[in-house]
Parts: sequence; structure tokens; C-alpha cells
Amino acid sequence: MCGICGYLKPAGFDPAVVGRMARRAAHRGPDGEGYWIWDGGAGAGVLVDEPAALAGRPPVRAALGHKRLSIIDLTRNGQQPMRSEDGSCWIVLNGEIYNYVELREELMRLGHRFRTRTDTEVALAAYREWGAECFRRFNGMWGLAIVDLRKRTLVLSRDRLGVKPLYVWRGGGALVFCSEIKQLLAAPGFQPRANPDAVAEYVDTGYEAPPQTFFEGVTAFPPGHWAAVGLESPAEPVPHSFWDPESITVDRMQADEAVQTFRSLFADAVRLRLRADVPVGTCLSGGLDSSAIFLQIALLHNGDAPRHAFSALFDDPRFDERHYVAEILGRYHGISHHVFPSPRMFLEEQDAFVYQHDEPPGSLSVFAASCVMRLAREHGVPVLLNGQGGDELFGGYWPAYFLWLRSTLASRPLAFAWDVAGALLPGGNREIFRQVLPHWRRYRTRQARSNRSLLRPALRDAGFTVNRNWAQEAQTLSPTAYRMSEIRRIHLPRLLKWEDRNSMAHGVEGRYPFLDYRLVEWAGSVPPELNFHRGWNKWLIREGIGDHFPEAIRFRRTKIGFETPQAAWMTTDLRGLFTRWAQDVSPRFADLVDLPALQAFVPDIVGHERHRMDESQFLLLRLFFLDRWLRAFDVQ
Repeated sequence: MCGICGYLKPAGFDPAVVGRMARRAAHRGPDGEGYWIWDGGAGAGVLVDEPAALAGRPPVRAALGHKRLSIIDLTRNGQQPMRSEDGSCWIVLNGEIYNYVELREELMRLGHRFRTRTDTEVALAAYREWGAECFRRFNGMWGLAIVDLRKRTLVLSRDRLGVKPLYVWRGGGALVFCSEIKQLLAAPGFQPRANPDAVAEYVDTGYEAPPQTFFEGVTAFPPGHWAAVGLESPAEPVPHSFWDPESITVDRMQADEAVQTFRSLFADAVRLRLRADVPVGTCLSGGLDSSAIFLQIALLHNGDAPRHAFSALFDDPRFDERHYVAEILGRYHGISHHVFPSPRMFLEEQDAFVYQHDEPPGSLSVFAASCVMRLAREHGVPVLLNGQGGDELFGGYWPAYFLWLRSTLASRPLAFAWDVAGALLPGGNREIFRQVLPHWRRYRTRQARSNRSLLRPALRDAGFTVNRNWAQEAQTLSPTAYRMSEIRRIHLPRLLKWEDRNSMAHGVEGRYPFLDYRLVEWAGSVPPELNFHRGWNKWLIREGIGDHFPEAIRFRRTKIGFETPQAAWMTTDLRGLFTRWAQDVSPRFADLVDLPALQAFVPDIVGHERHRMDESQFLLLRLFFLDRWLRAFDVQ
């Protein structure tokens, strides 16, 4: 896990640029650094290990930069950029190829020899053996770049689900890529300008629509793709897909068969993600997904290794999960570490928090997750397994359940009646009925796009979905299509972006067993009805882990997961912050909003605590974060 960057300009540039870019993401790699520069000639280029060695050199045509977080092979052998055996190819890789052990053995049988124990060297050898087809063989998360001097090309690639970031910008005759957008601030000619479509859509719904970003001209390289760019003529990369989950079709299967398959795939996904030469821990919220990962580790290790668990707790009993965390740790003898995120902490860190995210975050729960990552680094655990993806794959969000019920009512009314009645009977989950009204209210707000009323008229007609309202479009999807949209479009992309910034800001690598591509492909083939049962969502996880779960967690009726007492904080400790801000917004933010409407809106929101799903409090937070973002990056 690392921070990477690269600069390609045939007319030549100062190689010190790539050193400054890498240092902008020093937090991603506290354990080492390296730089490769190439003058465009017949040689293999020059490798240096610090930015000072780049100063005063003549112009070069290509450069790679790398900041290292040491996870596998902690020796200097693991330093990047890394060259191939013959020096014709160079690689920088951010992420992990979990199946590198198996790939290494296969490549050795094909005649390859290895100098290190790293997955990076295996990835480069795989590229040399199979070309771009190698990406189909990787089980992992990555954003990478390979300079192939034989073909005079730069190859970019990103993992199937976009767990690891990779951004691209073209300007001034150069092609630039990086792990974090803030690295572009060191690139000559880059001016941070707001993308009005992204701003409008974020204010209106909180959604984003990659490959566009909040910065005009900066694109996110698409997940599950690769591209080759000529070193002599770096045009806009044309991505080629190596993964097509939309082509997955639903298979008819029995519940018992599905449970057994889930157990097998999930266990192996966790096993692969425990490969590391440093301590590995877990995020543990007391919810279903993180608890499943923790107990699966316990089953795999059979009690032989310490199991560190990191949690965010709150004094507000509505959001405090220590009872559920204690249930898991008590049964499986974990080592508990916890932090109590507070409004005071947020007040002290708000500007640094926004800067670490590059783009405006979505809620205060993102801040709580950042506190957990810092806690892990403080305790010397630089790898954390996390439950991200379980909700998207197995119907964990209530709108997915409601959509399935509506579809079932139209096609199989008796099955609909049985499921709804079963939720009311003993053993069912009546929570589903309490969730209908708040979700309906949120849907109506987004359907009407009423959040745009606080924007100036020129921006009200901007946005990715202005002509096809996503809140309405989602209701037209089948349950299977909606599931894939959650993975590829609605929730997962922005959650993974926030996870990456939170973890890497503190030099911690996040790993996500539920996002093992084998599990994702299989989950896409599961009939949606196997995930829903008498008001319970994620039924396959509840059954798949089975008796290993404490009953209090297996049949827990609430869903929190590092969520903060956001509504309470906004009306108490943070009330003054928002009240003062509304009277003193930045000039650039004032150009975006209807200021009198905003100043009337804020006192109403902070005047009394609202339901935790109330859309207006999220709107206020998005507007606040948007202004902080404009200031932090001096955005035009």
C-alpha cells in the first residue's frame, strides 16, 4: 500500500516535479520512497531514492514517484519504482495482489526468477508474461503504472471495484497520474477549478458520478480497466475493460447450496487478506459484517494469534455499540482498542480532515472512521480488515429490501404476503416497518430535487442526473440491476474513496474481504430473495456464519456501524460552528448559494434535533464541507 505518481511530457520537464508530487502524499507511505526518471533515450533510466537527488538535473521526458507503506517484504528489496529482470519495464503499484504467492509459483514454472518476496515484483513479471491479460489473473486491489520501454508505452490499471484510487490529468502537454488529487497541486499548470456538475449533484443528493471528480479536468481512472499511452505522444488514456460484472446472470439455487458456497468463498477471501509481514487487525463496529470478519479470522487462526479489534464508541446510548463489540470479543478473545470521537475532536481537526479527503466528504460518520484508523496506527497495526461491501452485495440497505418487496408484490403476491406477515410474527424483524417512513421522506426529497433551492439559479440546472433523476430511475430497476448499481454507482464508489483517504491519512492499509472479486461475481448470481427473509436483510450472511455468531448480533434489529450522534452534535456542541459559518462564508461559496436562503435555513436545522435520516441535516453538512473544500484547496 503506497502513494504513486507519474509525469509524462515528451517536450521535457524538471524531474523535481515528481518529487514534490510524491511528497504531497507522504502520509500514504511513511516507510520509504523512490523515483525513476528517463530522458527519452535508449537507456533504462535512472533510479534515485530521495527528492534531493532530482534537483539540478537536466529535463527528462518521463518520471515515476513512489511513497512506500511496507506490508510485504519489509526490506529495502521492496522499494519502488521496481524494474524488471532486464530493466526494460518499471512499475509503481499502490495496493496488494493477494494471490501473489500462487502467481509467483506459476511464473517460476514458466522460467521467471525473483529477487524479492513482494507482490509488486510478481505483478511486473505477470505483465511481462501475459501482457494486459495479467490483470484478469490478479485477486487484489491496485492502482498501478508500468513503463514498458520495449513498446514505448505507459500502462495504467485499476482494480475491478476501484478500492485503490488512480487519477489522471492532462495539461501543458503533459499526462499526469497520481493516487490523490492533492498531488496535482505540485504539477506545473494545474489550477484547481470546481466542476459545477459535481458540485450541484453533491449538494442535491450527496451522490457522485465517476469518472468525473469535483475538480474540472481531473478524472478518476475507471475500475476494472487498463490503458496504454505512448511515451512520445501521451494522448488521453483510452480505457479497456478486463471485468464485466454487468454480464453476470442470476442462477437458480437452493438456500442450503448458497449458504455453503458463501461460507467457502468468504473464508478464502479472509484467508488471503491476512497475508502480511506486519500485524493485522479488524475494524469492529458490532454489526454483522465486521463481526463476521472478526470471527472468521478466529476460526482460521484457531486461537493461535492475537486479534486486534478497533472500534468507535459513543456515550450516547442510541449510537453506542460497546455491548455488541464486547459480545464478539468475549467469545473470541480479541484485544480491544476503542476511541470516543467527539465534537471537540472534530472542531480541532475539521480543516485537516477536509484536506485529507481531497473532495468534500458526506457526513460526520466519515470523521469517526478516520479516528479509528488513527487509533490503529497508534497501536502499531498498519493493516485493518473492514466489512465494506457486505451491504451492497447482500441487500443490507433498506431501499434494496423495499424494492424487492415491490417487485415481488407485482409478480408473486403470495410470497410478498408471506414475507411481510413473517416479519410481524415471532422470529421476524419488525424493524422493517419502522424504516418505511424515514426512507420514503428521503426518497421524496431527492425525487423533488428540493435541495437545489439553496443554489444560485445558474447552478440549479447543473448536475449529472438533471435530466434523469436518479431517485426516480432507481425505482425502475429490477432487484438484481439495483444490486449492481449499489456496487458500481450508488454507494460503494464514494464509500471506498472515503475509506482510502481515512486509512491512508494515517498510514494504514484497509482490506475488504467482501470485495474479493470471486465473492462479488457469485453474489451477483444469487437470486435476491435469498438475501431477504421475514424482515431480515443479509440473510445469507446470518445463515452462512450461523452458530458462530452471538444471537445478539446475528439477529440484531438495528444498524449503525461507526455512525456518529450527528443530529445531536449539530444542535449542541456544533451549533455555534454552523451558526457562525452561515454569517461568514467564503466569497467563492457565496457565489454558489442563495445566501439569504442559507442564513434562514441554518438556524432551523440546528434549532432542534431531527431524525438521524433527515435529509436537511445532511444537506447542511454537505454545504459546510463544500465551503471548507473551496478554502482548503483554493478552488476557483
